[in-house]
Amino acid sequence: MNENSNSTKSCKVISKLFLPQHLMFHILIFAPSNCLINSARYVCKPWDTDIGSSHFAEAWERRACFKPGLYVENRTSKDPSYFFELKDDVNGQFERTDLGTPPKMGNIISTCDGILLLSTTNGHMFIVNPTINFWLRIPPLPVSRQHIFNRCQCTIARVPRFGKFKLFFVHRLRVSDISWYVFYVLRIGIDNSWKEIARKECSLDLNFFLKILLIGGNDLYWIAKKKVIVMDVDKEIIVQEYPLPHMLNSPNSKYLLMGGRLSCIVAKDLYKTFEIYILDFVSGKWSLYHEMGPFDYMAECGHELNIMSVDFSFWINGQIIFRVTQRQKQRGNIFPGYNSIHFGYNVKTKQLAKIEEIDVGNFAVWLYTKNLVSLPSTSA
Repeated sequence: MNENSNSTKSCKVISKLFLPQHLMFHILIFAPSNCLINSARYVCKPWDTDIGSSHFAEAWERRACFKPGLYVENRTSKDPSYFFELKDDVNGQFERTDLGTPPKMGNIISTCDGILLLSTTNGHMFIVNPTINFWLRIPPLPVSRQHIFNRCQCTIARVPRFGKFKLFFVHRLRVSDISWYVFYVLRIGIDNSWKEIARKECSLDLNFFLKILLIGGNDLYWIAKKKVIVMDVDKEIIVQEYPLPHMLNSPNSKYLLMGGRLSCIVAKDLYKTFEIYILDFVSGKWSLYHEMGPFDYMAECGHELNIMSVDFSFWINGQIIFRVTQRQKQRGNIFPGYNSIHFGYNVKTKQLAKIEEIDVGNFAVWLYTKNLVSLPSTSA
């Protein structure tokens, strides 16, 4: 409370200098996000107008030195989700901030530069920036609700050259005896509807869905059954395809971006030992990069885990963050529940560590960076 009061007083003192608004704009972009959000925007209407503008958000984002953090999504209780911002690269120290999203907007399915894409069970989608409590609703998907909507089929991306956000979506369409992957895009704030941009013939195997990987620069990676399809986010065209070996095309394989490289994590010994393969973009071949495990979960947690699944989330600062979901003990006739524990694995030191800062429960963790961006409406 005292910090906010002092920040407000400081802003009022500056405002008495009667600086031209364009100079005040350039001074404010050097203020920290907490001051802008909690104090500065309440000083006067001109400041609030500047801070709430997309022009200011872009200028502040270019100036700010961003550090990625962990957005911990609470998927069950009414308690807010929260954000851990990395404050110390050496010691791995985080600062926690509560950043909740309305439960009615569903669960997160994708993130990009501080913007979250959420989906409800009935197919409604929302874009949210929890840092500034901004949200908007996305027009309905370009397929009927009777088509199965898989979480891995839709993602949010950003064009590096212009800073504009887009949504990409793919579904399988069968025409006569031929199946196609049909790709769509929605340009946020520009178009009010989804546009078809490409089609690729695909396998008739109805049990395998196309997977989407997070953005890498200007590339979007779609993982099909026998190949990796690379799409240019800016031009919205398919620019490359890489063959996918049989050993990597299991639905349980997890694809992650490691810097500028595409990696695939495959289970060698269920839940305990894993192999990491890396794609060489020049030769188009995959090679074994690293073997993880066997993991000793009991040494880190102090008890045995009744594991249901292991899901790898992303790389950050040389570590792989992943979630272990375990069954809880059954009490009486109550159906057993489950909860999740998050771990970090350091590839260089080969050390496994339980992430104590992340609560045990039904949580999902996303790579996230705070920003002040709000987006124009896509509603018709």
